[in-house]
Amino acid sequence: MVAVTPLDSPSGGASRPTGWTIVLDGVRRERAGTVVLDDVDLEVAPGRIVGLIGPSGCGASTLLRLVGGAERPDAGTVTIQGRVGAAAPRVAEVRDRTPVARFGLARAAIVAAARQAGVIDPDAEADRLCDLVGLSTGHKSVHRLSHGDRQRWAVARALASRPRALVLDDALAALHTSARAETRDRLVRELRERGVTTLWATRDTAEGAAVADRLVVMDAGRIVAAGSPDEVYARVADAAVAEVLGPVSAVPGIVEGVVVEVWGQELPLAGSAHDGHCEVVVRPENVLLVGPDVPGMDAVVEETTFLGSVRRSTVLTRDGSRVVVEHAPDQRVDDRDAVRIALAAVPATVRPLD
Repeated sequence: MVAVTPLDSPSGGASRPTGWTIVLDGVRRERAGTVVLDDVDLEVAPGRIVGLIGPSGCGASTLLRLVGGAERPDAGTVTIQGRVGAAAPRVAEVRDRTPVARFGLARAAIVAAARQAGVIDPDAEADRLCDLVGLSTGHKSVHRLSHGDRQRWAVARALASRPRALVLDDALAALHTSARAETRDRLVRELRERGVTTLWATRDTAEGAAVADRLVVMDAGRIVAAGSPDEVYARVADAAVAEVLGPVSAVPGIVEGVVVEVWGQELPLAGSAHDGHCEVVVRPENVLLVGPDVPGMDAVVEETTFLGSVRRSTVLTRDGSRVVVEHAPDQRVDDRDAVRIALAAVPATVRPLD
């Protein structure tokens, strides 16, 4: 069972979350003879935000549909606040494309949800939530909203219903980059202040790490890693995890005791390893462009891409390794340029040669 436990409050005492507990125990789901979820165990304590990430078809959306009550498991149980099946309370849900009625004004629907939830001043609450999600088109019919504004509206309406638990399935995917980050941060603050238990699935791994108390990586219907974002991100030696969290490179090294030698450098080991030849697994931000007199390895640039705050380049080293490097945009390189690379002086993750 992957357990997600409550945080302490900032004052040092135990927090008093208002959210529901969500427990999946041995959950299995099949469609047309294909296993979509395979023996999934997950426990989410009240008030926690759990990020779900994985490749397309990993099973995260199906897991959310089971929690939201849109589907039933073929085996195992989904327990919401101690109850299962039809007796379980309904969990609010916002999907990438939440279905909407053909008629009805956007703000009026948010007001109605707040009134039904017993909010004292539903009109003021609707205005506050529209500001929170950045919805300026509340006067329009919902079905006439753009994809991005419809997502904003769906989030605001879900919050207006005063949920104790919430599932978000790529619920901000249609927002452009800066607006998405701003809306995400405001939404996370709101969820934490209310203590809403939240399962947040996203194809944006950076978003998953930014929002989550605990990050869950799924692959082929199974949970393959779970922990704090820092803990999961550090699992670069796990191929399934590394593939989801971004590019990694493998370069040759030799373990001797508590260090590994790579290209004339000695790096401390991140964990225990047997002496001998190995692969050192590195992320792009831990590869450096260095001068000709610094220990490292000569390489040739194969391609380079400007990403705004960084430039990502792929190089082929003299010993035949293909390595991805992230470096400052002002470190300009072009295809076929000769460069020299080295590894940052951080603990190294290694794996044995096959």
